[in-house]
Amino acid sequence: MRSISLVALAVVVSLIACPGWTTQAESAEAEPSPVGVVGEVPPRPELEAVSGAHGWVVNGEEISLDAVRDRALAFHGPYVLQDMVAETLLKQEARRRNVTVPDEDVLEKIKELREELGIRSDVTFQSFLRAQRATPDWFYSKARSYVLMGKVLSDQVYVDDREIDRYYRLNQEAYRRQEMVGFRAMRFLDKASAEAALAAVRQGRSFQDVAKETAPTAAEKAVAGDLQYYERDQRSLPPEFEAALFAVPLNQVAGPVEVRGSHYLIRVEKKIDPHQFRLDEIRDVIRKQLQRQKLEQVVWPNWIREQLEKARIEIMSEKADEADSAGTGTDKADAPKADEADSAETGADNADVPKADEAEAAETGTDKADAPKAE
Repeated sequence: MRSISLVALAVVVSLIACPGWTTQAESAEAEPSPVGVVGEVPPRPELEAVSGAHGWVVNGEEISLDAVRDRALAFHGPYVLQDMVAETLLKQEARRRNVTVPDEDVLEKIKELREELGIRSDVTFQSFLRAQRATPDWFYSKARSYVLMGKVLSDQVYVDDREIDRYYRLNQEAYRRQEMVGFRAMRFLDKASAEAALAAVRQGRSFQDVAKETAPTAAEKAVAGDLQYYERDQRSLPPEFEAALFAVPLNQVAGPVEVRGSHYLIRVEKKIDPHQFRLDEIRDVIRKQLQRQKLEQVVWPNWIREQLEKARIEIMSEKADEADSAGTGTDKADAPKADEADSAETGADNADVPKADEAEAAETGTDKADAPKAE
């Protein structure tokens, strides 16, 4: 049986979140790579305004909302339906247990997920959603379902200290942090612009201010010059950028550094030595990791499989409507039309009702055929 994808949001987070261990403050300030931005074609505003729309006209040709629904149903119908069934069963169980999810819990989960993804600005968040072919409403809905899943099934998720100890022993290398730097960067499309910005910084202007003023795109402007953290050999940056990054003296600006056709200025503000985290430092971190793994990979799949087996799921169809009609002893063909029903109530038939022209003729004593034509 195909696994229900209610935890799709968590899977996305686990796939995208950068590896490496930092302190809590450092994690909160992590940001996506400043280089290698993938080109994207964002949808026009008219195509995002789905609510209340009946269709769209493209160079004179209509695309109806029904056509969009049919395409979505044909491409994604079974999987969307599967998700909706799973969420319905979860909500039913929550009502049975009197479990609710306040909006503040959902917003806190969204904040937590954005931090895990290294997303601080709304512009970057919108870019992330477009890359996932998702909408803010989808993200909010998944966050709410995830919080609800945790509350409903939390009594089935337990991690003891022996599990944590064993996990740490087997994965100790994963909790070793290599040398790290905290840095700021700005990108330029040509070397001359980079050199002009470097001169401005050396004359006393704020690195961050210059970065935001000169950012080549709106998405970069929102985060340009922000403090980021990078661990050696993390491999999410090009080798030439990483080499320059660890060669920059503390609190100095280096560049322009050419990387894949762009030119960068780099300022290093923190240097953090390698560190092997002890178990007592990260016990709570590992506990949360294992709890989430059990919830997503064991408890939820087992629970929803059991609920699906017990659930009464029926297909609603037109035949069912016909059966209802048969049960009442009436058929659509036999049902009186609106005009006939009105006639039945008044005791008259449409055939007996004089037409407007006949009524006028009766009053005037003339017939349309006898009326003189206009000369």
